Amino acid sequence: MHLLIPLVFLWSLDPILVKTLDPQGKLVPAVQVEATNNQTHQTFTCSSDATGSCRLTLPNPGAYTITATTPGLTSRSAHQLADNSPTVLTLNLEPSTLRSSITVVSGSRLEELQEESPTKVEVVTRAQMLSTGYERVSDVLQEMPGVLVRRGNTSTVGGEQVQGIDSRQVLVLQDGLPVLGARGVKSGAINLSRQSSGRLSRVEVAKGSGSSNYGTDAVGGVINMITREASAPIQGGVVFSGGSLGAFDGRADLGSRRGKGTFFLDLGQNLLDSYRLIPTSPTTVGPNVRRQDILFKSRYQLLPNFSLGATVNAYRNREQGTNLSETGIVNGLSNDSNQSYALIADWIINPSTTLQSRAYAARYDENSTTSPRAGGPIALANLNERLNRLDTTLSRQIGSHHFFQAGGEWAQTLYRGANRLVGDNVGQQVTATDLWVQDKWTLNRRLTFTTGGRLTSHSMFGRAAVPKAGLVFKLSDAWILRGSFGMGFRVPDLGQLYFRFANPATFYQVIGNPNLNPEHSQSFQAGALYRHSRFRLGVGLFRNNVRDLIESRLVGTPRTPADINTLLTTYGIPSSFNLLLSRQTFFYFNQSRIFTQGVELDGEFNFSRRLRASGAYTYLNALDRITTLALPQRHRHQGQMRLDYAIPKYGITTNLRGSFYSHWLLNSVAGTRGLPFQIWDAYIAKSWRQGFQSFLAVDNLNNSRDRKLQLPTPTFDRPDIGRTWRLGLRYRFGSAE
Repeated sequence: MHLLIPLVFLWSLDPILVKTLDPQGKLVPAVQVEATNNQTHQTFTCSSDATGSCRLTLPNPGAYTITATTPGLTSRSAHQLADNSPTVLTLNLEPSTLRSSITVVSGSRLEELQEESPTKVEVVTRAQMLSTGYERVSDVLQEMPGVLVRRGNTSTVGGEQVQGIDSRQVLVLQDGLPVLGARGVKSGAINLSRQSSGRLSRVEVAKGSGSSNYGTDAVGGVINMITREASAPIQGGVVFSGGSLGAFDGRADLGSRRGKGTFFLDLGQNLLDSYRLIPTSPTTVGPNVRRQDILFKSRYQLLPNFSLGATVNAYRNREQGTNLSETGIVNGLSNDSNQSYALIADWIINPSTTLQSRAYAARYDENSTTSPRAGGPIALANLNERLNRLDTTLSRQIGSHHFFQAGGEWAQTLYRGANRLVGDNVGQQVTATDLWVQDKWTLNRRLTFTTGGRLTSHSMFGRAAVPKAGLVFKLSDAWILRGSFGMGFRVPDLGQLYFRFANPATFYQVIGNPNLNPEHSQSFQAGALYRHSRFRLGVGLFRNNVRDLIESRLVGTPRTPADINTLLTTYGIPSSFNLLLSRQTFFYFNQSRIFTQGVELDGEFNFSRRLRASGAYTYLNALDRITTLALPQRHRHQGQMRLDYAIPKYGITTNLRGSFYSHWLLNSVAGTRGLPFQIWDAYIAKSWRQGFQSFLAVDNLNNSRDRKLQLPTPTFDRPDIGRTWRLGLRYRFGSAE
């Protein structure tokens, strides 16, 4: 329901006459138009009258974002204005879920339209999130082409894949800053099924290497969660939903944008019961979850050209489950919490130059307890992680053709846990200093070329340099071509180097390897987009090469001290890691060379303002180039489809969504496979007067479950619980979602 258009004003402009047109070219009245200065965050508004037009006055130069809001419609075009630009701006509105009309930032670290980014970026807007009833970021991601997320309320992390690259090699950000909270010291493997979507305005996934923009961990892409901001003098709302498995989600938010200041506060509570897939098994597949979240953002315009903002984000999470270990049935309890603080200063040096500086501190703490039901010693474990970061970005418009950016970053990461080289619960610390540059060169109105690079100096692994280049060519108003190349790197995290993870509830242990090398990648992307007033079709080709990919590998189950010594000697692991007996043992290794490549197709067709269909298909080929074996846990074929229908007269919106998955390899050597499956979800919402809306969401409508559960000795490869439902009520005041 939002139109997002980045506009650059090099000089002060006369009042702009804004005209809003629907897909048939008719003027649309009662459209709310809002212009926000991207640096100062000052907002200027107007509302179209009966003639479908209004006058927008922008007194200060700078970069602005225009937002137009009307039920069911948005725009798909951008305009670059200067002092000699026309004073009439025509906005052609289209159905609100057209992905190509969304502003993105993750792909190139600057605000630009999705269609104008040389890097393939998938975006889910807030309107799209609300139209599913999803409460978790993992659920939001599962309907993106080229992105794989395992369903189910499990405590498993690292389940997300982007174009066949695992989440450990995908950087997770919130508002462009790293998210801390990697369970088991798994840097990058954030459990996104615990991240609430209620506080977000959109989720972006930039595919391919993003290291030149964002540094280490962005080998296979970037997931950026953009939080909401206030857009009215006073606004707020509450939402409550509940359903299967004792699910309960409650949230409340309050915000204000008035004069020189703005703030936004969001509170959330999430409850979910544990479940089993095999009734006779004591093992709970999904844990009992109790979680609370808080987000607070504020900004104040201290001077006409200087503003200061602050963000506080925190959560507390509690999980309980039951499992079967070598000592019998055990109960597990885990408490983890995260706190992060950011201070952001924006300075408009002159109409063409801005400077942004950020200070960021985050902490993550986890404590777990394992208690045998039959009695015995209680196992305790802890993990503590800290991140301190400073960065500065200088942006300058050079003439009418170049937009240049440069920046510097310093980051310090500290871990404490079961460190097997320097002693239990003794910390380890690394620092990194980065310099990066980027230039967006607009040769003419059809051709844009982006180049950049990054130099990193790491306290443990020395220096690394990565370049990038991208091209966008507008053949016509209907056809757009793009291509990009980028290199990436990722240093081993401290868990992979030094820590031993002994799962307290199952028969395995994962051992660090101090001999690991950093990972390096090359990403190639090429694509085309065709757009019509009611139709959109996109095609993309991708290839990701990764050298020295770090993965865990089963090396055996030592039964005697002699077996342990043999393993340690064979693989060069220090004896201080203190391996346990009678457990499946995994070591980390550099897997020499792997690649993922494939094709992505996605499109939409708008039959009318009420009815819209969309879909996507991904073909993926992922191989180890040394062994020529396919990489496990990846689907060769994956697809999505969606049908949306609305009855505006009665305030009703509804949709049906399907996801399809082919066979997937479980073990490359044994050749075992998971079975193909499909899942259908449904949603219906009814808007009432005075800001109220009720909704019903049914996930896994066809009750799809792993067919191996029907075997005489049941087992499973995927944790889907089957059909679930949620019923909810929303209330908003002061502004639309």
